[in-house]
Amino acid sequence: MLLWVIAGTDQPFALSSAPRRRGCPGVTMRRLIWLLFLPGFLCQCDPPVEVPESLIAWTGACLSIPCHYQACVGTPIRTNKLIISSLAWYLNPVYDSEKKDFSGTILYKHNAAISPAFAGRVRFLGDLERDCSLQLSDLRASENGSYGLRLIISNPKRKQEEKKSMTRISVNVTASPPAPQIQAPGELRESIPAQAVCSIAYYCPDYPITLTWVSLGHGTPEPTTRMDSGRTQSSLTFTPTWQDHGTSLTCRLSPPAGTPSSESSVVLDVKYAPQGVQVKATPGETIREGDRLVLMCVTKGSNPPVSTYNWYKDSQWLHQGQRLEFEAKGDEHSGSYHCEATNEIRTVPSPALRIDVQYAPKDVRVELVTGSPIQEGTTVVLKCSCRAHPPVSSYTWYRNGQHIPEQTQQELRFDKIHPNQSGSHHCKPQNRVGMSESPAITVDIQYPPKEVRITLQNPQRIREGDVVTLNCLVGSSNPPVTKYMWYKDDSWYQETQERVLTFPATKERSGSYSCEAQNAIGSRQSPPVSVAVQCKLSPPGFPVEGLLEFSPQVG
Repeated sequence: MLLWVIAGTDQPFALSSAPRRRGCPGVTMRRLIWLLFLPGFLCQCDPPVEVPESLIAWTGACLSIPCHYQACVGTPIRTNKLIISSLAWYLNPVYDSEKKDFSGTILYKHNAAISPAFAGRVRFLGDLERDCSLQLSDLRASENGSYGLRLIISNPKRKQEEKKSMTRISVNVTASPPAPQIQAPGELRESIPAQAVCSIAYYCPDYPITLTWVSLGHGTPEPTTRMDSGRTQSSLTFTPTWQDHGTSLTCRLSPPAGTPSSESSVVLDVKYAPQGVQVKATPGETIREGDRLVLMCVTKGSNPPVSTYNWYKDSQWLHQGQRLEFEAKGDEHSGSYHCEATNEIRTVPSPALRIDVQYAPKDVRVELVTGSPIQEGTTVVLKCSCRAHPPVSSYTWYRNGQHIPEQTQQELRFDKIHPNQSGSHHCKPQNRVGMSESPAITVDIQYPPKEVRITLQNPQRIREGDVVTLNCLVGSSNPPVTKYMWYKDDSWYQETQERVLTFPATKERSGSYSCEAQNAIGSRQSPPVSVAVQCKLSPPGFPVEGLLEFSPQVG
């Protein structure tokens, strides 16, 4: 606050020490008339000095008030300048309307001795030309308040005119060092350099302080510097990381040794992309088919919070949301999963997580590897095929419902298959998840007719004129017999579709008979049998003409 007293008036009026606007603020119309007679005197010298609005100090410290004259105030040699005829510093000045002047504790007065109460503690650091600074050492609590600079300025061209001013500075004297102020950017971003400034409205060369940055593991602090405005400040240039978010940045004020320190802290708000993005699987990465699988996309931190999660399986987009849940189905859900977490900074992918869905053998079947039809004596291979994860560890084979011992491989091999190995075959593959059973497959072994023989249905004595019936019997045949070839005395005799051969008994048809049974695989001939036809008996009194006898032969 600046108080002016203009010649011709006894009352002071105020002029703000804030930045000037156009015109002469605070001047009434009547007083403005006076100013019109003083070209440039008031407005060009408003205010006549530059001082800080306020300062901070504490008991035991020193107070340094920086003060500089405006360009309008100078030495008397420069005729265009105003000159100072009187200068005084006051503690808590009060205007006395009766005396029309200020009263209070005088700290320093130009051309006067310093008061014994302040002797040795007050130093005027300036002069009457450029500098009007004041320093007070070993501050007491009672020296808190308003400090005022009283100036009496005259115009060398109008010596009868003198102007009086009072410039005030607010000084806060505390019991201990106050906490410094920290100014940090409102928004910090990871990996982008930033600067924080720690300052205090205090500077005194006889009582130096230091400002030290603590609580941050990295950064480049600049040396503590004095500012022209009477402030001490230290700047810290650092590149924030995501780990700095939520941590405290502290600036410590350290006076000379033996006095307590003070400090201030700010909590850093660092904007950063999602960190430590990964996929968490419950109950685990390896599960069984039918289990419920829950995948969560988690982060170690994100500021601002994650706004979007996206899921991918084998690089194909799958789902949006932080949680992915499904009932596991074999090969359909096995694969590589990863998620992406996005906030306003950027999108960050997680490492891929392999999900392994295990299941018991499925789609089990028995295959005939060696082809069909199967003929007796050939090599036959059956194979038990399936899908299984993990792979099948053992196989069990069955024939007609009965376990085939010592057969634990995927293939069941018959080097020379025999008809008694025909029948229904199935397998049971097993892995550590479980066992499954295949449908049965019929192994049909084909072979030529076996155990072919002839039987004679006639009585032991065949007489001429009887009907001879021969049966060609087959023990077994696969496929069935398709035809029968009959031979008489080793010569082809007749072909039949049926196994029975009939003919009338005549003398000419006596002989050795055999049959040959044929199927698609081959044929087999029976041993021969003999057919003997006896002559027909003559009437009583007539001689017997002949006798046909039957006897089987083994050939």
